[in-house]
Amino acid sequence: MTKEETGSGYRFEIDEAKNGETFVRFRASNGEIMVRSETYSSKSSAKNCAESIKKNAPEAPVEDETVIA
Repeated sequence: MTKEETGSGYRFEIDEAKNGETFVRFRASNGEIMVRSETYSSKSSAKNCAESIKKNAPEAPVEDETVIA
């Protein structure tokens, strides 16, 4: 989604950073931002980021890096 579009549920949003570059955020169905990407110089690169996450995330391992003291 872009800032001109509206919606609910889990979704990727492409937005513009203060420096004019674009980034991707993944928003949960409750509206909370779960992930924000690095910035990209082109909107197409940001879209590629979202597509890559959609394609590769189901196979990504979960790495628990918590330290138990």
